Amino acid sequence: MTVEISDGDLVRLALHYYADLPPGQIAESAGAARASLHKARLRLRAYLTEHRPDLVSTRRTHMTTVRVARTERRVPSGPLPIRFPSHVVVLADDAGRRELPIWVAADDGIRLSHLVEQSWPDHGRTLEARTVDELTARLLRAAGASVTGVDLDELGPEVAAARITLASPAGTQHVTARLAEGLAVAIAAGAPVRVSDTMMDRLAVPGDEGLLQLPAPAAALAALSLDPRRRYEPRNLAFTDGLDGWQLAGSFTEHASHSHWQDYSCAAEHGTAVLTSTVPQPAGFAFLGQELYADDYRGAPVTFRAELRTNRPSSTDAGHRAGLFLRSNREWDIRGSLTERAVLADPNNTIVPIATNRGWTSHEVTARIPADADLVVLGIFLAGPGRIELRHPSLTRA
Repeated sequence: MTVEISDGDLVRLALHYYADLPPGQIAESAGAARASLHKARLRLRAYLTEHRPDLVSTRRTHMTTVRVARTERRVPSGPLPIRFPSHVVVLADDAGRRELPIWVAADDGIRLSHLVEQSWPDHGRTLEARTVDELTARLLRAAGASVTGVDLDELGPEVAAARITLASPAGTQHVTARLAEGLAVAIAAGAPVRVSDTMMDRLAVPGDEGLLQLPAPAAALAALSLDPRRRYEPRNLAFTDGLDGWQLAGSFTEHASHSHWQDYSCAAEHGTAVLTSTVPQPAGFAFLGQELYADDYRGAPVTFRAELRTNRPSSTDAGHRAGLFLRSNREWDIRGSLTERAVLADPNNTIVPIATNRGWTSHEVTARIPADADLVVLGIFLAGPGRIELRHPSLTRA
């Protein structure tokens, strides 16, 4: 039997564990909220047991205490990609003589780099707080609270988070935050960082305080190498120039561990583009698309048409999809984590999933481009194992 978890369950769990709302503010009564939270936790555990058993612990998680040793920029000097991992935060396990590299986006990498430099013993302290992170640490101390630890137990686009433990006059409190936020709090507050032993054993490398031997951040470098000229019409629709003008991206490229960066790949040959998974259980989702300026399409309905064929395992569940999409948005309007659930819920996206079909079939997706849109993005996507092929794409005002 397939276990399902409802949107209501997810909302209740998010309000309590991520927004830190007490039970009495989640339902009409605290008792009803506690009961619904208990049921939601049971359903979530059952869902994870079926779909992600590796995340379900049957025993207490053992943790290794590490320190934030340094940050490393892994892209050339100059412009930085907006959200692709481009910096590495190195967590050092001094006792075990090993290091855990965690990839973060440029803004997080720069922020954490400054915090690490300010935490060095010979770095002068000023009377006033110079960053929001330092101010947060001072405000906590002024309120009689302290950060006693930050725990990390999994990396990935769907589950990467830090659990911050606070000691306060009201007792011990736990706050869940983005991975980078948790590390920033730990550095600013001088609190220990703890990483699950299973994650350290799986992802840590021998440490010698030298530059780590890591793969290049291909997605970030590809984003930086895109033609900077403004494009108002789609190009290379026949794939005569390979995948020039097209970009492979998705949640798998934002994984904090490079171990999943090769889970999807793409290629073009004989007028056809192919997006495929490279492992039986790829992390997150991928899309192959191109971006153009919306000037000629604003205020009008636009249709993206193409011929597609797919090949996916017969056991693929409802969470695994393939299809085509249209997106319109403001140029810098990119918020939150790139997860499949977030993408499906985003009103800027118009998505048409298609059924598995080994023969070529025509499909289309139509969306009205808002008058204030800056960009239009079109392409195909794949979430889970399998492949999707694309030929004869076109974009027209409907």
